[in-house]
Amino acid sequence: METSMNAEQFTRSPEYDSGSGPRFPEPLIIGRTPALKSAPGPLPTARYTGPDTVLDGADLPGLTIRAASIRGDYHRYDGLPRQDALGIRPLSESRVLVCVADGLGSRELSHLGAEAACRTAFEVFPPDFSEGSDFREDAKAYFSDISEGVIRCAERTGVAPEQLATTLTVAVIDISPDQPARRCRVMRVGDSTAMQLHKGFWSPCFLQDNEQTVTSSATRALPMDAQRVNVAATTLYPGDMLLLCTDGLAKPMVGRAVSDQLATWWSAAAPPSLPEFHWQLSFRAKTHDDDRTAVCVWGA
Repeated sequence: METSMNAEQFTRSPEYDSGSGPRFPEPLIIGRTPALKSAPGPLPTARYTGPDTVLDGADLPGLTIRAASIRGDYHRYDGLPRQDALGIRPLSESRVLVCVADGLGSRELSHLGAEAACRTAFEVFPPDFSEGSDFREDAKAYFSDISEGVIRCAERTGVAPEQLATTLTVAVIDISPDQPARRCRVMRVGDSTAMQLHKGFWSPCFLQDNEQTVTSSATRALPMDAQRVNVAATTLYPGDMLLLCTDGLAKPMVGRAVSDQLATWWSAAAPPSLPEFHWQLSFRAKTHDDDRTAVCVWGA
């Protein structure tokens, strides 16, 4: 495995140009060299195609957020659209909602479903959403409303709803500045997931990730499986990081080399800048060429 690089090392690398400033090196290769090149490739021809890459972030009271959705090497090589989506939006002065979605690869227009699910997740979030004993039931009702948004998108597009099938993972996080520990409520349908990084060690938010393989829930998707919602609650302490990601990141993280490298980068004293976060998420690993999407939320 190649060694990690930080921002200071960039300026000492051969790619550094003293006339124009530091230049990011090629994405880090972890393990064996992939067969496909990491290059934009041909433009997708599918309907309503989005951009190759989305980069977003925010600095909030007590929270730092970095997010990116990157088209995988296979989709770039074959001229296919990025089927992942993400979203970050405040719900109020005291809560923020983040989400990731992954359109099913077997459905030609599932990228529309992923975008619709993330957009609708913000639009229909109920102001009286429970954080107590009714959490699971409220999550089912909430995901049913999101599914209706995906169905409406399918109707406008003129296709059957299952053609927009997508996973979805949503987290609602406290941002009250007077509370050092941030409450997080996490919900999902499908195999996109959530993990917490604490003192350099990863732990899954969902018990199912300890009990089943990543592929066992791959067929669960919106709008068909709105009632099959997994829920989890966790606390984000100062220095901790909550990660929401699609399986394009979750699968390579099963390998120790990838999970250790990400833990090293994302346990640093300060969260990465937006360009550095994009570079980190663009790492390459043999056989892992799917779209890759992550939203990282650091507590301060």
